[in-house]
Amino acid sequence: MAVDQSSGAFAPDDPQLTSVRVPLDQAADAFVSPDASGRTPIVVLTSRQNRIGNVPMLMGVVILVGGILWGLLAGNFLLISAAVVLGLVFFVLAIFRSFLVRIPEGTNGLLQQRGKYLSTIESGTRVLPPWIVVSHLVTRRIIPFDVPVQEAPTQDNVRASVQALVTFTISDPYHFVYSVSASDFDQVFQAACQNAMRAMVRQISSDEVNNLPRRDTSELRETLSTASESYGVKIVKVTILYARPPEDFVRSQEARQLAMLQQVDREHEELQLQIQQAEARRRVVELEAEAEELRLAKLQDRLHSFPQAAEWEWQGEQLEVARGLASNTHAVVQLGSGGANDIARAFLLRDVMQGQDTQANAHSATPERRTRPKSQQEDAS
Repeated sequence: MAVDQSSGAFAPDDPQLTSVRVPLDQAADAFVSPDASGRTPIVVLTSRQNRIGNVPMLMGVVILVGGILWGLLAGNFLLISAAVVLGLVFFVLAIFRSFLVRIPEGTNGLLQQRGKYLSTIESGTRVLPPWIVVSHLVTRRIIPFDVPVQEAPTQDNVRASVQALVTFTISDPYHFVYSVSASDFDQVFQAACQNAMRAMVRQISSDEVNNLPRRDTSELRETLSTASESYGVKIVKVTILYARPPEDFVRSQEARQLAMLQQVDREHEELQLQIQQAEARRRVVELEAEAEELRLAKLQDRLHSFPQAAEWEWQGEQLEVARGLASNTHAVVQLGSGGANDIARAFLLRDVMQGQDTQANAHSATPERRTRPKSQQEDAS
């Protein structure tokens, strides 16, 4: 059977194994001549097992009878003698050639005597008595055998189609010829191969079907060897040519894989964006740190250059604190590391500030007193 690789459909063909019946002297041509279906036979049955040549025997009879009659009519005894000698020569040639048996190259011959199997001989020219005949010729070449399997269920119950090529040789011609015919073995072997391959597909998931052509088939070969051993067949190799789930399942799987790839791409893009944002934040922090370092460095330089100005700034801050205390009588003062000295300094600054406020008020009131009439001033005094 053949498979259309583009569509995955299997096309049924005729049986792959066949045999023919031809005379022994035509067997060599039969093994290399394919029939209309392109098949070459693996077994040849001999159609004429009597190896004595009919033509030499007939010529010997004709020469002997004709020579004797002609000699008697002519009264020539010498002619009769010559006819007898020549006829006997043809008889001897016919019988001698029947002892020579030629087995075609690449085949084995099965010998019989009175319908009973005697032995198996290899290719070459042999000398055999005429009563021992060559009943079958069996090829020794490696035989290819196509095994298609349709809708084999996988472990997750997906129907897969598989195409395999099994090559084998006939290691025991006797068991092969007398156990089964070539056409019958075609059906038996096809069924055994399909059962073994279905069992193999049943052990895998649908995701592993496409990997079957790269799978080790030694276990499958051992299974088929056990099944065909009784027929005298040896399995050489098992090659899986094609394996594919149904088209609708493949399309759904491809769509699922495409969706997964797109999801991965989106996640990759989001990750890249997060990395870029984190890099930007890190750069901002670095820039802020550099700016702070620069500000502090400049401040440090200014402090070294103008120490009195720094002291003045500090005293100004203390003065602001003192003003706050002077304006808020309910303020709570918390002692620091300076202790009583800080309190004394703060109250001193407060008194100074209050004195300054009193003087300011007095100065603001003096012009008003000066503007009063003299009588009002006296009354006031």
